[in-house]
Amino acid sequence: MKTKVISAANQKGGVGKTTTLVNLGAELARKRKVLVVDLDPQGNCTKTLTGQRHFQFEETVAAMFDKPKVVSIVDLIRPALLDGEPIQNLDVVPADFQLSRIIETSLTKINRERILEKQLAKLGETYDFILLDTPPNLSLTTLNAIQASDLILIPVDSGAFSLDGINPLLEAVSEIKDDEANYLILRNEVDVRNAVINEFIEDELEITKDKVLSVTIRRSEHVSQANAVSAPVRFYKSGSLVNNDYRKLASLIAG
Repeated sequence: MKTKVISAANQKGGVGKTTTLVNLGAELARKRKVLVVDLDPQGNCTKTLTGQRHFQFEETVAAMFDKPKVVSIVDLIRPALLDGEPIQNLDVVPADFQLSRIIETSLTKINRERILEKQLAKLGETYDFILLDTPPNLSLTTLNAIQASDLILIPVDSGAFSLDGINPLLEAVSEIKDDEANYLILRNEVDVRNAVINEFIEDELEITKDKVLSVTIRRSEHVSQANAVSAPVRFYKSGSLVNNDYRKLASLIAG
């Protein structure tokens, strides 16, 4: 099986990119080997999958972008942890808050949008899936993720403004990817009781309905609780109904 690279992206913050990626990764790791690369300087993905808030700069993806000819992504990979114990089949490349500064200085590098793509090529087919978490903007890390991705997953939540980040993102995608962009929209934090907002979101997405996934992720307090204790939901609350949604998403993504 060829490694499939998937990025979670949306210029609008707070729509659940990181949460979606963490829980998708945890579900895929039941049967497949998964690497999560944190490309967001906030490092929330790193915190959830390692329980650690701080890493040495040279241990993070920021060091790779700083000196891509010296630092290899292979040396930055570490196992995802739950209460200090490795999670089977799930690895992570941590981020560092200095990543935003490094990205600014990387703007002068030749082929700057392909730094990550070239690094991922070093992994060969070690992983079945590589998941890329991006910041809520079109910074160089997001552009690198788009360039390296086979699929761009765009989460939108039930907020009236969550769709605002889609068009600028798709414009960037079409510029970077000459062929037809492969993207899918995921409705996240769906509350079936909120008929007004659900109808609004559905109307807004009508024009791209062929790109909207049939799977949706329900709103659940267990998700935010799991984030607070640095754990994917399936480990925090195995009986939570939202796990069924993430499982369906993983099944659909895995094909």
